[in-house]
Amino acid sequence: MSKILINETQLREWIEAAGEMKAQFGAERALAYLIGERFYSIVSMLRSCRQLIRAIDEESKKPDYHSVGVTTYRGRKLVTDLRETYRREVFIITWTEELLIKFAALIGEAFEPYEIRTYLESSPLLGAMAHICSEEEYEFLVSRGIVEHSLDSEIEDAMIFGDMRRYFGIS
Repeated sequence: MSKILINETQLREWIEAAGEMKAQFGAERALAYLIGERFYSIVSMLRSCRQLIRAIDEESKKPDYHSVGVTTYRGRKLVTDLRETYRREVFIITWTEELLIKFAALIGEAFEPYEIRTYLESSPLLGAMAHICSEEEYEFLVSRGIVEHSLDSEIEDAMIFGDMRRYFGIS
């Protein structure tokens, strides 16, 4: 798992940064940073963990399943224990779900409900590049292949966005 939080106060620091952005650039821009980038990345990671769990579950149903695998890469043997991976991912999922509930509550304290609803109903672009670029700049990056944009990425983002809305009580 990549490290989500640098320290115990990371969520509050993101909220404070968004407050400063709101004062300078407005609520939409601040929420693009807070929800469209930060919250999005955590929900995306959670979905990836769940996908890995499902893949391990499917793999374990195969008759030739072995929970420990060895792969040779550049002359080195890499050992993978899917049981340990499964346990770690379950822990990450539990921890991340609690983190998202806390994060959504903190966002709800810092922004008015109508601001959050307006942002989420605006069908915003998601991810770090989407919040720092104009739509034209973002489309340029997509056209050059710098930002991935495919049917698969659109579907995945739609699923992530649906999950994000649920954390804010918007279905």
